[in-house]
Amino acid sequence: MPGNLIENEYDAARRNMLLGQLIPNRIHDAQMLTAIESVARELFLPDHLKSRAYADEPVCLNAHTIMFSPRVFANLLLLANPQKSDFVLNVKSATGYSAAVLANMAQAVVALENDPAMCETAQQILIDSEIDNVAVFNQTPDQGFASQAPFDVIFIDGIVPQIPEPLLAQLAENGRLVCVVAKDSETTGKATKVVKNNGSLSYMTPFDVNFSGVFRQPFYKNFIFETVS
Repeated sequence: MPGNLIENEYDAARRNMLLGQLIPNRIHDAQMLTAIESVARELFLPDHLKSRAYADEPVCLNAHTIMFSPRVFANLLLLANPQKSDFVLNVKSATGYSAAVLANMAQAVVALENDPAMCETAQQILIDSEIDNVAVFNQTPDQGFASQAPFDVIFIDGIVPQIPEPLLAQLAENGRLVCVVAKDSETTGKATKVVKNNGSLSYMTPFDVNFSGVFRQPFYKNFIFETVS
């Protein structure tokens, strides 16, 4: 009985998130709302953070990994506009939440995560959730997955100081790449969409993402992805 009560509370919180955060903010895409509602976000958080699964705020998983608030994540999905026939590359997939939602909207998803523990966690949650159209690989995400390119959608689940050239090279014709771009010292990032059309890339930055108050580990070497869902 206690387990059922907890499950019901999360179900109610998920529904309230849709009705209180997404729909009032003009997020009305039926396919996307269904995909988000079908994925239990709390499963992808450690026990001490599960109570914050549906709060309208980012959640820090570790120094390099942040889950975007549901509203920001939904707006980034709208930019990506995944379709049922799309082949998706989910870059820096963390514990697998974004991959699970994308799997409900697209044909297949390749998810990349360079943290071995998070990669293992993502694989297990996706298996337990019976989501079988996602393949998770433990490897450096900024190099993409050239052997399976091109991709219709590349969804970088995090904050990057710049978009890696290897990822841009792996976009299919009419493909969309979506991420948040911000330098180390900035507390506001630019939601960025790149579209490939006739071999050329066009860029747009339709909205800002504020993450002031969220700890950000400085980038070093090439760069470390900070994942936000």
